[in-house]
Amino acid sequence: MLNSGEGGFFLTDDGPMAAKVAVYAGAYEGLSEKHIAVPPKEVFGDLPTQLPNYSLRMSALAAAVVRPQIPTIEERVEKYNARYYMIEERLNRHPLIEVPAQNPKVRICGDSIQFNLQRATDEQVQKFLAECKSRGLPCELFGAATNARNFVNWKFSPAQESLPRTAQMLSRAIDIRLPLT
Repeated sequence: MLNSGEGGFFLTDDGPMAAKVAVYAGAYEGLSEKHIAVPPKEVFGDLPTQLPNYSLRMSALAAAVVRPQIPTIEERVEKYNARYYMIEERLNRHPLIEVPAQNPKVRICGDSIQFNLQRATDEQVQKFLAECKSRGLPCELFGAATNARNFVNWKFSPAQESLPRTAQMLSRAIDIRLPLT
């Protein structure tokens, strides 16, 4: 919603420490691969599932970049929400897609949309994801093995039991970002 460039500076020649810092700062779901100044993928290993993602990236400079954007929040929320509710209405027309209703007590900022594929097999879910990707529409499956929101990846806070109903729900839950650009 507000973009400050999410910058920071950390200098080290210690690969494992650099990988940990990147994960703490928000390098999850393969996002570290987008950066040229992090250790190789092998150094990260299982760190993204062992460490929490704090997404701590605000600095005085970042705040200075964000401040001028504050007066534009209402305009952007209007644009996001108009598009969100239009997409929600269209998706809900499909008999095999369900967009969960928003809590009427909450004012959303629809910069992403989440929905569930109904009565879909694992193969159909994978085909859906591949079709979206082939059309240039990046979408994520909450239940994917690499998704940071998938509870099975939370080695820093492991579930005490298997939670099969949660796993089943996540295996059909899709997330699509809706950027203004």
